[in-house]
Amino acid sequence: MLKKKWLITPLVAVALFFSQSAFAANTFTDVNGTKYEWAAESIRSMVDKGVVKGYADGTFKPGKTITKAEFVNMFHKLFPEINHSSGKASEFVDARKHWANKDFAALFNGDYVWGFTERVGGKYPNYQFYINPDKPLTRWDVMMIASVRTDYTNQTLHPEIKEVISAAAQYKDIKIRKANYNDNYSFSYPVIYIDTTQEEPYYDGDSQDQKAEAFYTLTNMGVLTANDGYLHPKALVTRAEAVTILQRLYEATKQSK
Repeated sequence: MLKKKWLITPLVAVALFFSQSAFAANTFTDVNGTKYEWAAESIRSMVDKGVVKGYADGTFKPGKTITKAEFVNMFHKLFPEINHSSGKASEFVDARKHWANKDFAALFNGDYVWGFTERVGGKYPNYQFYINPDKPLTRWDVMMIASVRTDYTNQTLHPEIKEVISAAAQYKDIKIRKANYNDNYSFSYPVIYIDTTQEEPYYDGDSQDQKAEAFYTLTNMGVLTANDGYLHPKALVTRAEAVTILQRLYEATKQSK
């Protein structure tokens, strides 16, 4: 009798978990019937997939900004098949003891580290990479992170440089300029360094082609969209915006794998 009860209890617990998850996703007091109604479907989807949770008080806090680490953790939960870690700690020196270490390692170890580095060297010796994992996430950061998924599914677009220049011209806040060699070419800068003074333009600095491809791909896919010609690359990302972007990326790429 006891053994039978033990077998049934886990099934009941699982049923309760999923029913509570679905219920919570549809009844957040600060989503439905509020100015964040536009994100309700994406919130429900990401909660149901276990990517993000609500709070104990029944809220989702859709307007709360998030950090790089929080978004990388959400991203990796949505796409757990991406794993470049090879069992090693993150190559970002300041993420190795961070709670999101495994997420950073899975997404960015190896060549992928170039696509999201804060800078090289700086306060760390021997030109080690660091990322400032607890820094507030910007829309430009999202673009660089999301490009990992498009690369993984072979959906990254490889435009000609002139196409990148033309695409950037559609936005009032995406800059193309010749490199100043005092710059550190940070991927957190919403600037693509291209020398246009020659007959044939060329990427002016390390890994600028990756920045350009991330920008071109994610805007063309509609994962990141503009408002009155502004892409707002420096704007901080809220929880509502984060799950909406993840839902768009999921829909755009999941079927191709």
